[in-house]
Amino acid sequence: MAKMVGLSRNLKEPWLNKVAELAIEDLTEDEVKNQLNEYLGFEIGSPTNLRKTREILMNIWIYENEYSKELFAEAKKLYKNYPDYTLEIHWCLLLAAYPVFGDVCRLIGKMSEFQDEITLAQLKQKIFDEWGERTTLFHSIDKLVATLKALGVLTCDKPGKYHVHKFEVKNAKVICFMMHTMMSISDSAYHTVGSLNNAALFFPFNYMVDKTSLMEDDSFIFSNFGGEATVSLKEA
Repeated sequence: MAKMVGLSRNLKEPWLNKVAELAIEDLTEDEVKNQLNEYLGFEIGSPTNLRKTREILMNIWIYENEYSKELFAEAKKLYKNYPDYTLEIHWCLLLAAYPVFGDVCRLIGKMSEFQDEITLAQLKQKIFDEWGERTTLFHSIDKLVATLKALGVLTCDKPGKYHVHKFEVKNAKVICFMMHTMMSISDSAYHTVGSLNNAALFFPFNYMVDKTSLMEDDSFIFSNFGGEATVSLKEA
């Protein structure tokens, strides 16, 4: 079965902040919809585009899926306590909500290891190789790249050519949440601490995983797998 694309509209950080704040208030879904309709209506004139944008935002912060249901409570707590790291928290919930976001981030991360400049043509070809050439995907990549520009993680000097802008992450609790998210959506159950650093999914973020912080977090367990010390998520 083909994977669902879903991300058909570009997003702005203030919009993500708004839906996060509504999520923290524990409003009903209808109350969130009404407030987002009013908020987005100042910038989005088309009722269709407004509805699509609203539903994407709610998929990220309101609607539970198999990954996000384990992340929402911690995401809300971190968002309230660490306002300097809201981008990282949004990023994690985007990864949990939209596989295409994760795949695009992973590809950009891997490409940026070997080249300073990322071209849109390269990125599209690589994602088409993995997902197949679908009209919805073609449209989504442009919107997704526009979102990454709006979030400040990609800069564009020439049309179709991008550079990665890095952010420092020094908060141990936020880094643990990032690792929890990545391990939740990963196909692998076991990870070495070293493999968690410089993960392509988190290409715009400079961070260092601290083993002690992971050990103090109840979400993780340490074991020995294949003769190597590994970390995995504790089963719910």
